[in-house]
Amino acid sequence: MLDFLFGAGAAAVFVLLLALIASIAGVVEPARGSWGLFAFAGLLLLFAFAQRSPTLFGAGVGGIGATSAFVLWAARRIERRNQEARSAADELGLSYKQEPPSPDLHELAGELTSTGSRNKLQRVLSGRWSGDDVAVFDYYYEINGSRGTVWQRNFTCALISVPFDNEPVTITNETLLTKIGAKLGYGDLELGDTDFDRLFRVRSKDTTVTRQILRPEVRGWLAENGRGLSFLVGRNAVLCMAKAGTISRAEILDLASRFAGLVSGDRMTSTAAAAEKVRQPVEETVGDVEGDRPPAWPGQEIATGLVLAIVALVALVGGAYLLFYVACATGRGCL
Repeated sequence: MLDFLFGAGAAAVFVLLLALIASIAGVVEPARGSWGLFAFAGLLLLFAFAQRSPTLFGAGVGGIGATSAFVLWAARRIERRNQEARSAADELGLSYKQEPPSPDLHELAGELTSTGSRNKLQRVLSGRWSGDDVAVFDYYYEINGSRGTVWQRNFTCALISVPFDNEPVTITNETLLTKIGAKLGYGDLELGDTDFDRLFRVRSKDTTVTRQILRPEVRGWLAENGRGLSFLVGRNAVLCMAKAGTISRAEILDLASRFAGLVSGDRMTSTAAAAEKVRQPVEETVGDVEGDRPPAWPGQEIATGLVLAIVALVALVGGAYLLFYVACATGRGCL
């Protein structure tokens, strides 16, 4: 009985470790690869019956039970996020769809991040808000690390429809990696504003339109309100993107609306100016959005993914070795 409990506990701890890694990595669908855990547990059961080992039998049963709990936890977490989005839609007077009704939103979000091997857009809130056609949605892209690891970057986005059909102008935060990339040919458009150029990276195929859009008042507003955020202007939209968890849907929608009004030449209303005070505490916690960077410089995500891959591999090999060693040492079955 003790051998059975030991095997079950070891397998449960292993699955718990993988769940923790998925949570740290920010995986949106953590149970997507759970079939591998079920297969591993089934393999342990096969060896258990062949070797008549209670330790391996416990590991197989514990693995199946822990993986089932992991899948249930992941499903509930996804449903909780869906419900949060539905509640936000009701508060903002917008309609809710789990998937985007058209590929346009997906294309614009991909244009702004311009990296990753796989991306997805979901939880779309859309409709009319303050006289504009708007959409608020969740977006993520994946970066493939070494040894088959995958790292996700998750964002909250807001889009305002505007009559700008120009080539997209992207404004992202300047980072050490983008500065190094600029030295190697991945440069951005310099606007002659030293303070602005130091803070932001601007990319566009149309430099004339870019300079028309990024007027001095627009650059000043971005320097004050846009740190840690990414923006896109063009293709009949203004898109604002922030790291998930750093800003609410209502806040990013208000911010995108004010930015769209500014680039359109409209003045900020007194309501928007009052909302500026709400934005201030958020600016202190918002991190750099690392989209729109050269794929050749994957940065911290790749390094972290490598560490997580090594931890998972060590846990897998160590756990399997321990289980088989105990099975042999106790004389209850040995390969």
